[in-house]
Amino acid sequence: MTGTAAVLQVDATVDPWLPTLHSLRAAHPDLPIVVGMPVVAPAPVLDRYGVEMVTSASLGALVDTVWRRHRGHVLVVAAPAAFARGALDTAAQIVDDDLRVATVSWWSNAAGFLSFPHRDHPIVHHLEGLDVDAATTRLRTIEPVLVPAPIPYATGPAVLLSSAGLSVTGPLDENTDDPQVLLADHSLRARKRGMVDVVDPSTVCIRLFDGDTALVDTWLSDEDERTLAQRHRFSPADLRADSADAGSPLSIAHQAARSKVIGLRILIDGTCLGPHEMGTQVALLALIDSLCQRGDVSQVGVVLGGPRPGYAEGVLAHSKIDARVATGNDLGGFGGFDIVHRPYQPDRPIDFDLWHAAGARAVVSLQDLIAYHVATYHATPASWHEYRRTVRSVASRADAIVTISHDARRQVEVERLPVEPSRLFAVQDGTDHITGSERDQIPTELLARGYVAGTFLVVLGANYSHKNRDLAVAAHQVLADRGHVLGLVLAGPSVPFGSSRSLEARAWGPRSDEQVFVLPDVTSAERNWLLRHAAVLVYPTSAEGFGLVPYEAACFGTPTVMVPFGPLAEIAGALPVEAADWDPTSIADAVQALLEDPALARAQVEALAARVADHRWERTGSELVDVYRTVLAAPARGRSTEPPA
Repeated sequence: MTGTAAVLQVDATVDPWLPTLHSLRAAHPDLPIVVGMPVVAPAPVLDRYGVEMVTSASLGALVDTVWRRHRGHVLVVAAPAAFARGALDTAAQIVDDDLRVATVSWWSNAAGFLSFPHRDHPIVHHLEGLDVDAATTRLRTIEPVLVPAPIPYATGPAVLLSSAGLSVTGPLDENTDDPQVLLADHSLRARKRGMVDVVDPSTVCIRLFDGDTALVDTWLSDEDERTLAQRHRFSPADLRADSADAGSPLSIAHQAARSKVIGLRILIDGTCLGPHEMGTQVALLALIDSLCQRGDVSQVGVVLGGPRPGYAEGVLAHSKIDARVATGNDLGGFGGFDIVHRPYQPDRPIDFDLWHAAGARAVVSLQDLIAYHVATYHATPASWHEYRRTVRSVASRADAIVTISHDARRQVEVERLPVEPSRLFAVQDGTDHITGSERDQIPTELLARGYVAGTFLVVLGANYSHKNRDLAVAAHQVLADRGHVLGLVLAGPSVPFGSSRSLEARAWGPRSDEQVFVLPDVTSAERNWLLRHAAVLVYPTSAEGFGLVPYEAACFGTPTVMVPFGPLAEIAGALPVEAADWDPTSIADAVQALLEDPALARAQVEALAARVADHRWERTGSELVDVYRTVLAAPARGRSTEPPA
């Protein structure tokens, strides 16, 4: 490798170093390798590796000799080690790009504060079953690219000393037999000159141990610490103190790198999983399932607010999931996670200190700003203002805010919520959680209310006023006046504040229509039956963060009529049939067009089904994992905590 030479000092037999030489030569075939020995003796076994043998009484003297000869960077191999292919490429680029970098170290299984994947905990074996090439490949290919992080001083089985750093410090100490003391002394001397030491967070170097070798770490002894403190006025321990904080660049880089190699550990706030399965619950479970299917996610914790509902059992049974009941902001003893995520509205305050005790970063989803805008969805003006304060507080303190559509992101920007663009991400929901083959069951309440088989329209969703169920009732009346004999099913729970009950009654008027059925919340199987057997899904909503129901209906072969605004236009695109606006006549016109032209109805279904193929939960999980990794690589906004082991 141009401009760089590798050195290692052999005081006894060369046998323990042969795997190192083999690995180095494989990693960089053209790298000059110099082996220092107290006395040069014939060593035919070394010839195959093309090494140069020189007489050298110490590692410090060897480094000085090689640097003066090559006038380039020097890779000091302090202990038997294994290197990834191209191991030096990034490190050499770092020192070439910034002459103030004195040394570059790497993660290692046994390297003191650079021990990996468990900080300060050396291990003998490879990393979680990965060899050095596999671990380094993950670090270099999984986004985001991790930038070098400052470290207290150089350490590890191998360290790259920059030519610039060697030029400013002068010769290394030739009187020490401990390579770690030598490296630390060089770092402390360079630091006095304003130089810095960094870790290349994209590379792993494995310390090699065999059955006859005890686990040896790179921590300095107390005596060595005292000696260096006397020499430099600051001890290595003084320098390590700052980097131990969870907010230090080293801690941030270690956490982000660890998640790349052994997988993300994600804690999901699932306290919304109650007795009713609505859009929030459907999306939450689909997201959890998509995360569990990923090979780069090692664990998914789920915080429950009560007993597991039956509809969630299938997803929560996954082997990666640890689901436990907790109350309020108490995360029930969960800890050691990379990410804590509430993938739905911040409808109550969040104690971010407790969240950061459970995970390194806190992520919150904003599905929409409907309750933020509509005061009547709250019991009192005071409770509405409190809700708005909560949303603003969460936006200001979370490490990331995720919206479920680009339109929802624009609403956040329009409202000037206190979240910088670097912390605001749009990750569209998936739509393929339903296939159309799921079992169904006619709603019990529908039969109890005298339903007789026939053609009907369906409206699904709670009776929030923005769902405009009253406009669907009025459109149904327009169709009846035109001679269409149709049933209308309004299925969904009633809300305590801001419902459309009175508006629906006004749209109904004095007529007693036996073809209109108002049902409470339905089960999953009953929802499937309604979507499968309805002639048309009427979706007259005028405010959404995403809007899942039209895509669910398409999976069952049922067309939808809706007004193309915001996220519906963003996800669905242009449809063969659209309601021009929310006037009941416009809605009725669109429904009638689908009822009277089966080919047009099929085209409507096919257009929405194509969007299902484009918006899979697998993609949602992938993009969300990218968000997680991005925030892990950035400083946390919450309080500092010790990094999880």
